[in-house]
Amino acid sequence: MSDISKPVDSHFPPLSDDYYRQLFDNSNFGIIGADKQGRIISWNRTAAQLFHATSEEMIGRHVERIVPEDRRELLRRVLERAVNRNQSAEFEAEHRDEHGEKMHLAVFIAPIVDEHGRVQELAAWVRDITRRKSLERQLMQAEKMVSLGTLSSGVAHHFNNILGGVMTVVDFALQTDNPETRRRALEMTAEAAQRMAKITRSLLTFAEQDNRQFDLSDLTEVVLTFVHLVEKPLGQKNITVEMHLHNVPVFEVPGSRMHQVLGNLLDNAEQAMPEGGQVHIHLHQQRGEIILQFTDTGCGIAPRDMSHVFEPFFTTRDTMVGGNQRAAGLGLSVVHGIIHEMGGTVSVDSALGQGTTFTIRFALAAAPPQKDQSTAPESLP
Repeated sequence: MSDISKPVDSHFPPLSDDYYRQLFDNSNFGIIGADKQGRIISWNRTAAQLFHATSEEMIGRHVERIVPEDRRELLRRVLERAVNRNQSAEFEAEHRDEHGEKMHLAVFIAPIVDEHGRVQELAAWVRDITRRKSLERQLMQAEKMVSLGTLSSGVAHHFNNILGGVMTVVDFALQTDNPETRRRALEMTAEAAQRMAKITRSLLTFAEQDNRQFDLSDLTEVVLTFVHLVEKPLGQKNITVEMHLHNVPVFEVPGSRMHQVLGNLLDNAEQAMPEGGQVHIHLHQQRGEIILQFTDTGCGIAPRDMSHVFEPFFTTRDTMVGGNQRAAGLGLSVVHGIIHEMGGTVSVDSALGQGTTFTIRFALAAAPPQKDQSTAPESLP
């Protein structure tokens, strides 16, 4: 193997001027030479093809002619920096081809220095990146459509959960003459309307590219509101909900996102309990963490499937409950993504025929002293 640190063999024949000319003209880059004032002194064949101008037409003109007027001030600053500071720079510009079609060009400007490091001339390398830009836009559009589909699915699922609860409550209120029952139905309907308004505001915030600003709510309040909205519809399916809410510090979460998490977990639980059952929601603090556990008494998950639970499009729904409906298998993957986006973790434990528990953990930034975990859980009013 040759030693690249050794000097070049002095007997190696020098490269001819014709070689360098061929190298210059046949490059895939448009190569433009200019003096320190920016006047063009060389113009290769690719530059002539890019700009539809021969070297005879361009030599002697200012190099700023290669960019549109709105980018010429930028080019002047780049040239000044190259001459005065010996600094290179790169930027993008648009150009129109002979048919008037827009082209995207990447322009790299570099100083050419002598053996003493003094700038003698300038060089510009220009490349047509129109195809690359087009592919980038197509990829961004494809990613946008996938994200929009996932978002739409989650929003529709969440709105259906809320509306289902509202419809059941209103229907029940219309069939009773008890003023207290009607008052409670109106309160729950107002809560649902407020929650939907918050979700809408969150979507508007997301559309404005500020997806860090959500409707922040205390986690305990989110759980309470969620259970109030779904307990009656679940009763129609022979499913009861029990809350075990211990005293925990106020912990703010994006309310609508957390409702989506709980809604997806509930949907998973419902499918696992076609004949009815129980859902237990535990909220407590332990060793600097707030822990939310969501447990059902359903059919459970087979050990071979446990490692795939949070994978997108993975579902055992039909095999678990013998149903014939098609399941997208996105609910738990959305849960996993949202919780991790919030900075938490989610895990699952399950036993066939006994049920499933999802455990969500959030670390407290500054954990307060541990409170008495034996405090009796709150009950529904």
